[in-house]
Amino acid sequence: MKKQVLMVLCLLLAASLYAQDIKSIKLEEYKLDSKITSTLVDKSKDEKLNIYQQNNEIYVLGWSKDGKMAYIENRCIEGRGGHDLLFTILDLVEDETVFNKKVSWYDDDDYGESPEKGTSFGDCIKNNSAEFNNELKKNGIILSPSKVMSFPFVDSKKNRYDFDITVIRKGIGEYNLIHMTYEIIARKNKNYKILNRVENKICSYALPTGYLKSPYENRIALIVASSEFVFEGDEVFVNFYGCNLNAGFNK
Repeated sequence: MKKQVLMVLCLLLAASLYAQDIKSIKLEEYKLDSKITSTLVDKSKDEKLNIYQQNNEIYVLGWSKDGKMAYIENRCIEGRGGHDLLFTILDLVEDETVFNKKVSWYDDDDYGESPEKGTSFGDCIKNNSAEFNNELKKNGIILSPSKVMSFPFVDSKKNRYDFDITVIRKGIGEYNLIHMTYEIIARKNKNYKILNRVENKICSYALPTGYLKSPYENRIALIVASSEFVFEGDEVFVNFYGCNLNAGFNK
């Protein structure tokens, strides 16, 4: 009898976790620390980059138990005006986008032709919450805030992890803009592995600025900020790359 009751309680708990509604959470609790972009701005001062936007509003909604992570970005769009809400679910095992949706909105009712014009960031979430909740449930995302952690990372076994960018090529490319090809490297003590290789990207500077730890497995989402030319100068963009802390490291 006790075993049956325990099983029912576990099922109810699991159901309540996956039934969480994105409209019911306090979104500000899920917002990532601004150091994910300000660190790049501080460390790139000698590069004299013309960065005019760095305060990305990124909200990591939670993780799944099989290495997926969901987040929302509220990005101001210079030149065009208005904002883009970007809802993304990443598979951090394969470093692939599982689901992505962009919703554009404007502060001014008279500006633009967006179906969301004249609304707010909160309204965009509310208006699309049914679809967002369905994708979160489908991908097993459990809503819970994440904390940005700084380097180096030392685990309970005293293994030290560091992350850096190795620039393969950098020079003037298409549109007469700076392009870079670079590798994202993870180091565990004296061993290493290549997390990803970014090819010929319009980018003048890239830097790992922190990481998020999965609450369910020994995996992190490495945060890499990059300075990229967009309108009349550079904006800072943020990408996430998965890293299994147990496997794949070479001597």
